[in-house]
Amino acid sequence: MLGRFTKARIDQLENEVGAGTVVVNCAAGGWTSHDGARRAQVIARLAPDVVVLSFGTNDCAPERLVGLDSFAVHLHAIIEAFPLATVVAFLPPSVAEQDGVGPRGRTNAVLSSYRHALREAVSAGRALDTDATLGALVAMGAPVHVDGLHLTDEAYGLVIPALAKLIKAA
Repeated sequence: MLGRFTKARIDQLENEVGAGTVVVNCAAGGWTSHDGARRAQVIARLAPDVVVLSFGTNDCAPERLVGLDSFAVHLHAIIEAFPLATVVAFLPPSVAEQDGVGPRGRTNAVLSSYRHALREAVSAGRALDTDATLGALVAMGAPVHVDGLHLTDEAYGLVIPALAKLIKAA
């Protein structure tokens, strides 16, 4: 989800967090936790104050499945690479399922396990529950996912202030 953080979204997050905030987005669309773990030591050289993790949606895709145990190992490796930073999580939102299956074979039941592992890795108080944040949008019947998987501009408009609040509380 963070791989689609455009300049406008980064600018909004910087403004929401406050003056002097610089956001560096090191996410890439399609990455799994394995990709993040491979690069964590290099990214850690930036010495950030806060690191936002968002993994799980790609990890649970059947064609590139990262087992849940490996997922947890990767998360811990990433977190350990940032010993001086506060690590928070942008939990992956549910996918739009049709007949019990989401895009490329993902299911919310499986994604929930990955979401839980990410929440546990950073602690519940440092995890943004995107589904809860998007609840009002879903209740209005507005589309949340453009392709059944990614957030719309309107959805990012709701989660960015919530993410900023989480960052400021960290």
